[in-house]
Amino acid sequence: MKVLLTTPTYPPFNSGLGNAVHRHALGLRKHGFDVVVATGGQQRATAVVDDIRVERFAVTGADYLRSPIRGDVDSYRKFLLSETCDAIVLEAWQTWSTDIALQLADQLKARKYLYSHCVSTNSWLPYMPVRSLAFYLLWRPYWWTIKQKIAKLDGMIFLADGGSDDRFDDLAAARKVGVPIHVIPNSCQDSALDMPALERDHIISVGSYTPAKGFDYVLEAYARSSAKNVVPLALFGQEHTGFSDTLRQQAQNLGLDPSVVTFNSGVAGVALLQHYSRARLFISGSHTECQPLVLLDAMAMGTPFVARATGCIATMPGGEAVISIAEAADAIDLLLSNAEVWSGHSAAGLQAAQSTYADARNSALLADLLSDGRLQSSVAIP
Repeated sequence: MKVLLTTPTYPPFNSGLGNAVHRHALGLRKHGFDVVVATGGQQRATAVVDDIRVERFAVTGADYLRSPIRGDVDSYRKFLLSETCDAIVLEAWQTWSTDIALQLADQLKARKYLYSHCVSTNSWLPYMPVRSLAFYLLWRPYWWTIKQKIAKLDGMIFLADGGSDDRFDDLAAARKVGVPIHVIPNSCQDSALDMPALERDHIISVGSYTPAKGFDYVLEAYARSSAKNVVPLALFGQEHTGFSDTLRQQAQNLGLDPSVVTFNSGVAGVALLQHYSRARLFISGSHTECQPLVLLDAMAMGTPFVARATGCIATMPGGEAVISIAEAADAIDLLLSNAEVWSGHSAAGLQAAQSTYADARNSALLADLLSDGRLQSSVAIP
């Protein structure tokens, strides 16, 4: 059986969505599927990686007034119309790779599923009210037509059966449309489950050096906690940006010792997992998330987390979901001082990583769904 996965990003580019799709592709390949990935790139190119054909298109943007679809759109359209497959999985809303495919939906004979990694058309970020208002208004046409888009699909796949904010608004829309709905969560890295836990001597936070990922929230919560300048804090981002300097200045203003609080970049793969394995805590201050892979990796290492409650984080075992900086500081103190609570979260996160978020389980569920158009388990939801 042949399956096409469409995604705006894919490895070697390091992004949460691209990494999740990579796991989907590898999992389906293990189940005997012929997998093709259509994704973005600097130029039109074809390559075979991990026995998976990867087609790259020089296209950017979305069906969005501020950043419309640009680039070699004709090549992508021709590819979609000519590539014969049994099923197409459109990974994520609000991207050219999905939006162009939906425009052609009536001409695509394969069964069509959208794997929602949450929607952000209705999100509001308090730290940038003016830009949030602009984004909100500019995304209105997309949101107003989302039910029509959903009606073109044979089914939708969600990472959870609900969340605590607007990131799951598309789930409510899908229920109103009546399209078949299924839940297949993100998966943690198998390599994380195989790594031994080492001496836990520091706190970590992983994201990117952008305001959206909330490293400023992490620094403030850490500074208010008993861990301040006592337990080392290591921040990890893919690469430094101008915001890195803002964070360093904030750390100085908060009286954080630069030998204790470090700003790291370019650490990935096994090297990054080793930091998880010897971390006492993982802190996430991201303003908006759905079901972040960084928390799943923490759970797989038995590392409790303190995370801002957004998306479905409040329902994820393995840590404390918080709202305010004060709550985050209190949660840090609780987990550092109470061995019983720490052990409880560690065990719960590890157990969930080995079951609910296990790649073998979730790739099998996706394979079942794509094989016959319906899920052979209890993860289908009304």
